[in-house]
Amino acid sequence: MTIPIIDIAGNAGERGYAHGRALAEGIDRFYERWMLNASAGPRPIVERDAVGFAMGLLPESRAQAPDLVEEVEGIAAGAGIPFEKVWFLNCFDEAGGYWLYKQLNLGRACTTFAATGRSTSDGTTYVAQSWDINEWYESVLLRIAPGNDEVGALVYSHPGVVAGMGINANGVALVWNSLQSTDQRHGVPVPFLVRLALRQPKLSNAIAACLRPVRAIGFNFIVGADFGAVCIEAAAMKQHVTYIGTHGAHGNHYEAPELLALEGNPAYEGSSFIRAGRMRQLLDEAAGTLDLARCQNLLRDHANEPGSICAHLDPPDYPYLTKAAVVFVPAERAMYLSDGPPCGAPFVEHRVATTVAAA
Repeated sequence: MTIPIIDIAGNAGERGYAHGRALAEGIDRFYERWMLNASAGPRPIVERDAVGFAMGLLPESRAQAPDLVEEVEGIAAGAGIPFEKVWFLNCFDEAGGYWLYKQLNLGRACTTFAATGRSTSDGTTYVAQSWDINEWYESVLLRIAPGNDEVGALVYSHPGVVAGMGINANGVALVWNSLQSTDQRHGVPVPFLVRLALRQPKLSNAIAACLRPVRAIGFNFIVGADFGAVCIEAAAMKQHVTYIGTHGAHGNHYEAPELLALEGNPAYEGSSFIRAGRMRQLLDEAAGTLDLARCQNLLRDHANEPGSICAHLDPPDYPYLTKAAVVFVPAERAMYLSDGPPCGAPFVEHRVATTVAAA
């Protein structure tokens, strides 16, 4: 099955309506699967509590990113699904904060990296990720047309969710690791921060767009441009930004000393430390020779499987799968995306639209 590509354009409501209408069945299925899984296990969480927790993030989001809330309203209208359900899906990572509050582990297990400068064969910048998540998450590629607040972008996400990872027409690319910080608060959900970053003209503006809003919980972004990249490690109320001039990698645990006390994730029984460390090892070994093919090949690594960079299900011990892998090339405004673990699924090239389509 290939990842569906949805074209969205116009104002916020129009973008959302097109998204919701195209993916109505997938959005409804995504929500029902979320709640089914939330209610399972020895310490179930009921739907009203999970949705109520997510709704607490709405006032701050409406204050700081009102057009993205309007886009979610459009998704709900287009899909014919209550707004509260679609809003919850846009808080799927923040919902981990509620599980954290209940002393349960919930999260995603992704590995990200960037390579640039003398680490690559010709100075090209690459920004990449294995997007590891439960098998029942469905994938979608949103092709956002330039116009209104948008500069044009390609965004990998899930049905009903405004953003996951992506690249814009200015060559700003962003990948995302889920982190869980203990300083959670009512704030803006991470998919909104991704979209705000992908509206920016250059790397410095993208950093500010990620960090300026009131954040609900933590995350790690690697954000790149044609000349280099930054690693943004954030909790709800603190952050640490590192410039990447050669290469760097990240997993699902805090590394900045000033953020270690805020760690709220047991790091998936240690796999996060292995995946991040293994990726750094591979980058060190390939430094100076990295090109597109080598970057794609790094994402196929199976050391420490099933909790490897290229992850495969091994329930109940390892419930995550590499749902997609991506390599962004900012200088080319290009995305190379696999539909499933890249050891078996090919990378398919996509390009960002830089002009408004004719009516």
